[in-house]
Amino acid sequence: QDPFWHRCCYRAAPLHAPPMLVPVLTLGGSVVTTLDVQPSSKLQEFHGQLCDAIGPQLGEPVAVVGLRPRLLHCGDELLPGLPLMAAGVKEGSQLTVVFTAALRAVSASGDGSVRIWSPETGDCLHSLGAIGGERHASSQFGLRGDRQEVISAAFSPDSKLVLAASTDGSARIWRAESGELLHTLRGHHRRLRSSAFSPDGTLAVSASEDFSAKIWSAESGKCLHTLLGHEAEASLAIFSPDNALVLTTSLDKTAKLWSAQSGLCLLTLKGHRWDVLSAAFSPDGAMVITTSEDRTAKIWRTASGECLQTLQASGPRFLTATFSPDAARVATASLNPMAQIWDVASGKCLLFLKGHQNSVCTVTFSSDGTKVLTASRDSTAKIWCAGSGECIRTLSGHAGAVVSAMFSAEGGLVLTASEDHTARVWCAGTGKCLRVLAGHEAAVHSATFAPH
Repeated sequence: QDPFWHRCCYRAAPLHAPPMLVPVLTLGGSVVTTLDVQPSSKLQEFHGQLCDAIGPQLGEPVAVVGLRPRLLHCGDELLPGLPLMAAGVKEGSQLTVVFTAALRAVSASGDGSVRIWSPETGDCLHSLGAIGGERHASSQFGLRGDRQEVISAAFSPDSKLVLAASTDGSARIWRAESGELLHTLRGHHRRLRSSAFSPDGTLAVSASEDFSAKIWSAESGKCLHTLLGHEAEASLAIFSPDNALVLTTSLDKTAKLWSAQSGLCLLTLKGHRWDVLSAAFSPDGAMVITTSEDRTAKIWRTASGECLQTLQASGPRFLTATFSPDAARVATASLNPMAQIWDVASGKCLLFLKGHQNSVCTVTFSSDGTKVLTASRDSTAKIWCAGSGECIRTLSGHAGAVVSAMFSAEGGLVLTASEDHTARVWCAGTGKCLRVLAGHEAAVHSATFAPH
C-alpha cells in the first residue's frame, strides 16, 4: 500500500443536497477514511478535509511532511476554486487523490544568484546564478563584484520553469528540474523592476527602468512586443488571469492595460497624483487595484478603466494591495506597522491588523480567504483571521526584515524571505519554523513555492 496515492469514490448530488459520505481508498482497496462532503464543496476545502484525516496516520500533518494533494477527474487535474459539480464531477464519477512529495521553493538574492530548495529537507537543489562554488565566482547575471542583484524569481504555472529578473537589465528562464539555462531575455537598457509568467506559462513579461515593458515567448525566448508609452520608469508588469492583458505601473503616475496578443495599449488608468508602485488583478480579472506614493489605493474596472473606489491611507503610503479570493475584499500593506482589510463594494475599511512594530512589506490572503499573511520589517510575519482581525500566529526567528511571505497551495505552510540572507519554511498551524533555507550571501529579495 502506498500512502501517497489514494482513490476517492465521490457520489455527486444536487448543490443543496445533504452532505455525502466519501470513502477514501488506497490503490490496494483499503479504506483510509470516510469524509463528509458537500456537493458544492470547493477543491481546496476537500483537500483540507482529506489532509486532516490522513495526517494522523502519517504521524504528522500532511503539510509538515511535505505532501501535496491533487485531485484528478478522468485523468485531468481539477482546478482550485470550483465546486466539485461545476468541475464536471457527477453521479458515478470517481476522483483520484494523489499526494506528491515534490514541493519546491525558489529564492532570489542580492548576491546575484537564484536557488531552488526542497522545503521538506532544507537542501538546496540548484544554485542557478552561481558558476562554480567559490565565494567570489561570477554569476550568470554578471560578476558579483559588479553588485548585480536578482530582484525576483518565480516558477511557471506548471512548475517546470523558473523566471528571474536582474538589475543588469536581463531576465532568465531555467528548467527547474535540471537547472539548465534555457533563455536569456535581453533587450532592456536599464535594470528590471519585475518579471512574471503568464497564467498559461507560454509568455513572460518584464518591466524596466528604461520606461518600457516587454512580452517574451517562454518557449523560444524571443521578444514578441515592446510596450512603449510610459513617460517614466515602469515599476511592475503582470498578466491578467485569462492571459489576454498585461498591466503595467509606472512612476509617471499611471497604470496601463495592454493587449498581450498585439502589444497595443488599450487603456490608461489616470487618477493618481504620484508614482504608481504596485498593482494586482482580481481573481476573475474584472478589477484592478493600484497603490501609489500619493497615499491612496484605487480600484478600477478592467473593461472600462473606470475608477470604482479610492482607498485613503490613514498614515504613510500603501506599499502593496491584493484581492481576496472572492474579490469582495482587498488587503493593503503600508509603511505604517499595520495592514488593513477593505470592502470593495463600499470602499470602507473593515479591519485594522495591528501588531507589527515596523512597516508591513507584503500582505496576502490564504486560498480560502479565511486568513491573511503579512511580512514586516520588524523581522516577523504574522497570520491573521480575515474575519475578526485577530492575530493567530507570529512567525519569529528571522534576524532581519521579512520582505515577503506566502502560503503554500493547501495553506499548511508559510514561506518567508528576509534580509538576513535566509528564507524560512513555517508550519502555519503552529507557527513553528520547520526549515531554514540558508546559503545566500546577501539579502533574499523573494521566495516562492512551486505551484505543483
